[in-house]
Formats: sequence, C-alpha cells, structure tokens
Amino acid sequence: MSKGYTKQEVQKWQESVIKDPPMVAWAKSKEESARLVKEGIRSYEYELSLRSENDQFIVDCREDVMEDGETISSEYEEGYIFDDYFEAKAQLNKRIKLCEKHNEKYFVNDEVKTLHHVTGKEIEPKEEPTLWTVDLNTVFKNILFECAEDELEQNVQEFVISEIENLDWTYEKADVNVSKTMIRS
Repeated sequence: MSKGYTKQEVQKWQESVIKDPPMVAWAKSKEESARLVKEGIRSYEYELSLRSENDQFIVDCREDVMEDGETISSEYEEGYIFDDYFEAKAQLNKRIKLCEKHNEKYFVNDEVKTLHHVTGKEIEPKEEPTLWTVDLNTVFKNILFECAEDELEQNVQEFVISEIENLDWTYEKADVNVSKTMIRS
C-alpha cells in the first residue's frame, strides 16, 4: 500500500523542484558526494568477478557506495561476454587498474581460474583459425533415385551423409594467396 500525500507535502515538493530543477539537484548531489568522499565519510568498493557459463566467459562489476562502513547503495554493471578466457582476463585486469588508479577498494573473484586450479586443468587459449585447403575425392556425379517426389530430398540427404562418412579426404595448410571466395567457416 502506498503512502498518501497531503496537499501541503505535494506543494512543498513542487516548490523544491522549481527552486532546484532536477539537473541542478543532480549537480548539487554530485558535489555533495565528492565532498563526502574527500572527507572520508563516503567511499566506493567494487566487486569484480570472472565466471564461465555455456562456453563463454563473463566479467561482472558491482559498485557499492559505503558510508560509515555500511552499504548505502549498490549498482550492478551488465557483464562483458567473451569467447576466450584470456580476453575476459584482460578486461578484468583493465577494471582492476581503473580501481587502483582511483585508489578504490576492490575484491576480485576469478571463478574460472579457481575451478581450473582445483581441478588441476590448464586454461588453454582459444585456437586462432587457420586457412586450410581440403581435397575431397568424390566419385559420384549423377545419381539416380527411385522414389516419390516428396521422398527425394530425404533420400538425397541420407545418401550424401553416408558418402561423407566414408569420404576419402586430405588437408594441408592453405596458401594465403588462395582466393578468399572459397573460404568456409
């Protein structure tokens, strides 16, 4: 249930908005906040985390505004998402340096590193793509199928899949001068 306001309370609020429009009030609150930080009454603390979810790495940041050892507000920044741990770690380090530059307290939780340390696994960098040339040795050119028209697509797919499973093929690193029109990823 919300509180009902009296006519006098509403009038007082309207007068304060006219006296200090929102931008002026915001500027005054920023000045007040800076003064409180300078006097050591208010401080900022950050919780930085790196976690893994669905083969992606997420860097999160939470900002806590502290006064007299109590959290007066918290703001969560949307996570940065990466496909590679080392890119995510670089973003985490960038955030750490930013906190250090401004002499702000921070806590770091690298869940990925902790998990790999506990399990004894190494964190491996994501492999960079390389151009490869592949020779497919196929022997079929024109194949006859005896079936109804609505069965044709399924029969062709089954045939191609069975041929690919038994395909004779070779590969080697590609020449970088090969035409880019044939690149498949």
